[in-house]
Amino acid sequence: MPLTFSSDSLRLANSKQANPSQTQAATNTTVTNDSLTRSRVAPEDSAAKENKSIYLHLSEEAKNKSRLEKKKEAIDKSDLPTKIKDHLKRIHELKEELRKLEQALKKVMANNNISEEHKDLQAAQIQTQINALNSALLSTMNSLIEDLKEEPLTAEQASSFAELLL
Repeated sequence: MPLTFSSDSLRLANSKQANPSQTQAATNTTVTNDSLTRSRVAPEDSAAKENKSIYLHLSEEAKNKSRLEKKKEAIDKSDLPTKIKDHLKRIHELKEELRKLEQALKKVMANNNISEEHKDLQAAQIQTQINALNSALLSTMNSLIEDLKEEPLTAEQASSFAELLL
């Protein structure tokens, strides 16, 4: 059996100013084991219902992860050779890691709560990681070029490849 609470009576109970005449509220919240449902019910017409919608705010990291997964799915669905698909996926993964590290570097440089020496040390560590990822990206690109020389693409595959590389 669900429990029903009036938001106004909860607010008044929390402020220790509960007045019996104020406990009838237009907004009721029903709590069940499975979900939390809110509905607006007019006291004179309990059958009235509002249009329910949900707004979901995703973090930039979640958006980028979703974008990367969509790119990988598009690569998998393409008619490119398996080696080329693997290289494209790796390139996108490396670019995403580089983007994260560049963001971390900007955050460190903007941090005024640490000493300049500590800031320089952190920045140098992040820059070392960025350099390693850039080397890995260059190596992957070179391997991709070699594989493309060994197994040339058709015009349709080349077009698909160009879209997926971006």
